Amino acid sequence: MACFAYDYDAFADQPRQQRDWDCSAAAAAWMGRALTWGWEELDVAWSFVDQGIATPELGLLDGTGAGIVRWLSMQPFSAKNSTIEWSTLIDRDWSCPLIMGSTRWYHWTGVRGMDADGNLRLANSAPGWASVYQTMTVGQFQHFGDFWAVQPTA
Repeated sequence: MACFAYDYDAFADQPRQQRDWDCSAAAAAWMGRALTWGWEELDVAWSFVDQGIATPELGLLDGTGAGIVRWLSMQPFSAKNSTIEWSTLIDRDWSCPLIMGSTRWYHWTGVRGMDADGNLRLANSAPGWASVYQTMTVGQFQHFGDFWAVQPTA
């Protein structure tokens, strides 16, 4: 599948995150792998630290994903961040990767698309965090509430 000028593999590998603070970096690294670049979690995490986007003590410093967008702008593509609603996810064209996080969930994950049951298929680097594994139901989404998404732009 194509995402703008890039190949996109929604089923790109997402290993378990290696640090308890770097879920946003793991999600961003998944996005890179899904676009066929060899990004690794710890490389992205330490780059986030160097750029002032995250710290080992606090994790991602801006829960809106604005720092992730800034970091991605230094990579081969641009991206945008915005709040995201379930209805937007249901209607979304899944030809490009999306990562999302919530301050109430205190976690970021890749989103591969929707499954046949109407749940989100995740590329979750911390399966089981707050009882969310590799899918997320509408009830879980509503419970954690304030989701922000980062996605590539043309």
